Amino acid sequence: MLIQALCEYADKQLESNIPEGWQEQNIHFRILLTPEGEIADIVDVRTKEVYTDARGKEKNRILPKTVILPERTQKTCIDSNIIEHRPLYIFGLNYEKDGFTPEDKTQKARKSHAAFVKANLAFFEDIHSEICDAYRRFLEAWEPERMSEHPALSKLGKDYKGAYFGFCLEGLRCPLEEDEAFKAAYSEYTSVPPEEPAEETTVICGILGEPLTPARIHDKVKFPGGNTTGCVMVGMKEPAFESYGKTQSYNSNISERAMKQYTSAMNRLLSDRNHYKTIEDLVLMYFAMKSDDSAECEWFGAQLGYPMPDSLKGQDVKRADAKLDTLGKQMTGGGVTHLPEQGLDEDATFYIVGMTPNSSRICQKFIWRDSFGNIVRNLQQHQTDLRIHPDTTRTIYFSQIAKELTSPKSTSEKAPPPLMSSLMLAALQGTPYPTALLSTIVRRVKTDSDGENDHTTKLNDVRAGIIKACLNRKSRSQNRKEEIKMAWDETNQNPAYLCGGLFAVYEKIQKDSAAPVKLNRTIKDSYFASACSCPSVILPRLEKLSQNHVKKLKENTAVFYQKLINALMNGLEGGFPSTLSLEDQGRFIVGYHQMNSRLYTKSPEQNTEPNTEQED
Repeated sequence: MLIQALCEYADKQLESNIPEGWQEQNIHFRILLTPEGEIADIVDVRTKEVYTDARGKEKNRILPKTVILPERTQKTCIDSNIIEHRPLYIFGLNYEKDGFTPEDKTQKARKSHAAFVKANLAFFEDIHSEICDAYRRFLEAWEPERMSEHPALSKLGKDYKGAYFGFCLEGLRCPLEEDEAFKAAYSEYTSVPPEEPAEETTVICGILGEPLTPARIHDKVKFPGGNTTGCVMVGMKEPAFESYGKTQSYNSNISERAMKQYTSAMNRLLSDRNHYKTIEDLVLMYFAMKSDDSAECEWFGAQLGYPMPDSLKGQDVKRADAKLDTLGKQMTGGGVTHLPEQGLDEDATFYIVGMTPNSSRICQKFIWRDSFGNIVRNLQQHQTDLRIHPDTTRTIYFSQIAKELTSPKSTSEKAPPPLMSSLMLAALQGTPYPTALLSTIVRRVKTDSDGENDHTTKLNDVRAGIIKACLNRKSRSQNRKEEIKMAWDETNQNPAYLCGGLFAVYEKIQKDSAAPVKLNRTIKDSYFASACSCPSVILPRLEKLSQNHVKKLKENTAVFYQKLINALMNGLEGGFPSTLSLEDQGRFIVGYHQMNSRLYTKSPEQNTEPNTEQED
């Protein structure tokens, strides 16, 4: 499904004017040649970009320049390109701490440079123009052993490793790949028809449905987090994968033409920050079946979290949130099929693919296809389900959810890709969230501790909202009434929910009785996890403790709290549950959070002095 979609997308993007045999390539530096073929200088062609990080802060990053070069080789052995961009081939030098040297154990630098010179001298032999002549003279004159201390190279230093290069004349004139004489020769070179394949070597392509030559080896894809040399989507190297006498990728029945289409499209998508985002170890690639899908991809990418795409760089976080909220309301208003002012097409087919790198292979975790309008509506429902306060409209991004699934004390722990995949599929499809999401977030609430100056680490709006969403979606899928609302619900008589609210009241009484002294440790720090699992063991003890605290309060304040406790105890019919299931533990946590919000939103003693204590 993915390969077919990528081939179809490649057809939609034909107007990008990248001819066959060419491809986009990032370069970092330009080698400036004199007419005699000597290196006059090497200049940096990278650009600086401002972006907004996950905390809304503006930061700088350096981006390479994208140019159109002849299609690069995909062979793993030494094999040069026409107009090479890799430093080892161009200069034949390795960069070490002490400087540049052509020496290495396998003599790879020497062999790579020799292959580069041989292939390019043969191609440029009869091509004549100012830049082509200078390039040919460079090939003939450059000697790695003699040029290891060249000043233009020396100033690059460690930037030499991992950099890609382009050629032009002094003054950044006449880029080699744009020279008309070269393009005419290369066009003739690529237009030579291949030999007709023998009938027995043709297959019915599983993607295009035509009798074509099968691809023996699939081109590599530059995958974020994968091997620096690239990863493959389809690859069968081991004999265990062979069947019916077919080796390597002949097993896949994908033609050479389809292979070139899908790998080219995938490389293009994964080089554009508006078409992919990385959340923990999961890479999300997305695109719409349109010639220009930038508006749809911008909207969807913003839902995943910051940093924002280039078109939103420098915008204030609140403005970006407001824009997303406005777009969401317009798209979910009903009957809207196209929004010309935003360039959004509700009927466009939209694809989302979740992938992870595995050594030199790409593992596809999920793929989802739907109309863009349905995806928007499902994501808006996802946001509604996550909302824990009726007056809160801020978007909760997937990157924020991933952060809440890991310990705040860990610097290396990441949300598991299978869990994030299941979460995203549920959000996109409008189905119940995975049980693992609820169990993970409940465990985090029970085990994490608040910091000295941060009382939202253990339980905050995002964590409470995730629990509420998990419970309500499951109820909705079973055609049961939604049981948890966006604020404390007086009509909710679920014992676990009431126990959570009661725990919040006991904690507030403890804090008020100690005021104005700030407690270093409250019952939340000591008993919350136990009360969440076994209320019948902990809550009676807290009830006795609260009676001592109530005695320190003013009379009208004490009366208010006692009435509140009595109302909750009446719902519990005087008894506490012995143990709570996973879902009931979630109800306990949400009940605690909502009652806590209620107690701090408005002074409990309405007819006395205002409540001055700060909310946790």
